[in-house]
Amino acid sequence: MKKRFFSLALPVVVTLIPLLGLFPHTSSAATYTATIDRVVDGDTVYLKETIQGTNKVRMLSIDTPETNYQGQAQEPWGTTAKNYLNQLLPSGTRVTIETDVEETDAYGRLLAHIHKGSLDINKEMVRQGHAVTYYIWPNMLHFEEYQQAYLEAKQNGRGMWNPSNPIPELPFEFRDRVSGQSQDKYVGDFFTHKYVVPNDYTQIPIEKRVFFFTESDALSAGYTKEGSTVSSDLVINEVLPASGTIYPKEFVEIYNPTDSPVDLSGYIIDDIVNGGSSPYTIPNGTTIPAKGYFVWETTAYYNNSGDDVTLKSPDGTIIDQYHYSSSVADKSWVRMPDGGSWSATMDSTPTKGASNN
Repeated sequence: MKKRFFSLALPVVVTLIPLLGLFPHTSSAATYTATIDRVVDGDTVYLKETIQGTNKVRMLSIDTPETNYQGQAQEPWGTTAKNYLNQLLPSGTRVTIETDVEETDAYGRLLAHIHKGSLDINKEMVRQGHAVTYYIWPNMLHFEEYQQAYLEAKQNGRGMWNPSNPIPELPFEFRDRVSGQSQDKYVGDFFTHKYVVPNDYTQIPIEKRVFFFTESDALSAGYTKEGSTVSSDLVINEVLPASGTIYPKEFVEIYNPTDSPVDLSGYIIDDIVNGGSSPYTIPNGTTIPAKGYFVWETTAYYNNSGDDVTLKSPDGTIIDQYHYSSSVADKSWVRMPDGGSWSATMDSTPTKGASNN
């Protein structure tokens, strides 16, 4: 993402910070210097300067009790969180603003971690029990640090976790109830790489939760649905790389040799790994039956003079791969029988979506 600096906010440095745990890629984190204007609530502040077109900051990866949501509040925890943030960030405080992959949200607010000297203000709010972790992919910086801060606060009964007066609802649960809406984000386990549907979010402990706006986001992050398994038994069974008059489209046929259906959601069909044409991701809800077939049809995807055909799991693991050196229109390369050895010559009678026997 291209970083741009606006108004009086002074750029400090742009660094590449590796994401922790199961996120192998790096995140471009931009940093800016700014001045606190005022605190709105426990996780929102205004700056005196403008950064990325706004001076309103929603503090990243935390969520604090509401002080005024549709006329209702989570008291006394909401006011306590606001007052504590005011103590940490009185007007005029010079701070460093650290963004992540997505710098603004749908409301135009800057999404950021706020640092005062060596103190990470977002993490401190969590550590003192005035905020709970709330990670929404792809902004995953400091995940394990913040979750450890949450566990420290919970174990020591600080703030909203005080056993004598614990908060009855998490902030997002409160908002859902007041607005009459149900949970709409998919929730993943950072450590197992599994995700659940929105209504099952309580199955994932708070210290492991990663929220996704859509199921496709979860799949893009390399998560698999809880209860589903990645099958290494699937094979590329037939490939027609050159269309003709009988078959106007190229096709790749996947075969499931097992006795159970397999959820193909998020599996990827590719040519040359890390090169060639753009990978095709199989849509959510696609299932290949036991001893059955899945066929992907495409146009001008594979090279007639030779190419790779690759099947990958949602996390990018190569399940099967086949290389052909030539092609003829309306002829296919096949395994014979289904799931068996590849033919030495092309087959003049393709059997798209049917047995090769």
